[in-house]
Amino acid sequence: MAQTWVSLKHPDGEVAKDEQHAIRCAVYTDGQPTQAPDNLDDISDVLKQPGKLVWLDVASPTAVDYALLKNEFDLHPLALEDAATPHERPKIEAFDGYYFLIVHGATPTPTGIKGSEIAIFAAANYIITIRRDSSFSLDEIEKRWLARPAESRKSSSGLLYVILDTIVDRFFDVGDAIDDEIQKLEAALFRGAAVVTVIPRKIFSLKRDLQYFRRAVAPLRDVLNAILREDIPLFAHTDLAYFRDVYDHAIRLLDQIDAARDLVNGALDLNLSLVANRQNEVVKQLTIIATVFMPLTFITGFFGQNFAFMVAHIQTPTSFYIFGFGTEILAIALLVIFFKVRRWF
Repeated sequence: MAQTWVSLKHPDGEVAKDEQHAIRCAVYTDGQPTQAPDNLDDISDVLKQPGKLVWLDVASPTAVDYALLKNEFDLHPLALEDAATPHERPKIEAFDGYYFLIVHGATPTPTGIKGSEIAIFAAANYIITIRRDSSFSLDEIEKRWLARPAESRKSSSGLLYVILDTIVDRFFDVGDAIDDEIQKLEAALFRGAAVVTVIPRKIFSLKRDLQYFRRAVAPLRDVLNAILREDIPLFAHTDLAYFRDVYDHAIRLLDQIDAARDLVNGALDLNLSLVANRQNEVVKQLTIIATVFMPLTFITGFFGQNFAFMVAHIQTPTSFYIFGFGTEILAIALLVIFFKVRRWF
């Protein structure tokens, strides 16, 4: 079954259907897809009809779109203001007859986590999804929603559950991607990779992704708790079991995030220890070299003095090699034996 999306027109007749800005509508009658209106200002008439469920999706909305949404759905100005404000914290607010939610979606990318904000208005007979980032696709949500039995597609609670459940399931993909990166990081550390530049940069990149990830997931507990507490009697009591399932998944995600944060912090500590050990090894090697040259410097300086004994006794090449080079080689040999006995290397 294909999703019956209709690109809506503004009252001035313009159709918003470019890649960035799009307004789409799908209408269900007793769970079955039916023809949606092609004008945004006709939706209020559809909502008055019994058995109707409207799903309106707005991507990259404009100020005109928000004004029309306010008129057609009688939405509170403060809720619309929050929907238009970027970087809002995930939350849920109960208004007269509908919930207003802000949730964050996440998608794993080769460079990290790509986040998206979605504002949702959920009433008994409509769901409005507002996506500031049109790249966050609703294809998986549509697929799951249409795969449900027609009986479960009669209420907006089923659609809201599918939206939240799909977003949370995408979080698991992000969590798995982060776990893979942590395993690669640990393997690189124990392999002796470059701990000075590349590894620290990767560690702090993972810490930043986990921080955003937790900020997106943790507030979902409050969002789902408000629905489960039935702050407003909007959904049937039998539908709450689905939201409890999403709540359990969110708790599992938080546990996974906390475990990943501990692993990343442990990797950071290990990296610092490796750096310190490497510095100690370098200092030890430099100390050994300096210690070896100290007696050599003394010997060469000693023989460089114009003593009568030396002038009288070191006159042949043999005596020069014995007293000159021989004492230096003897000093090096004694130092090596001393270092070995002390187990300095």
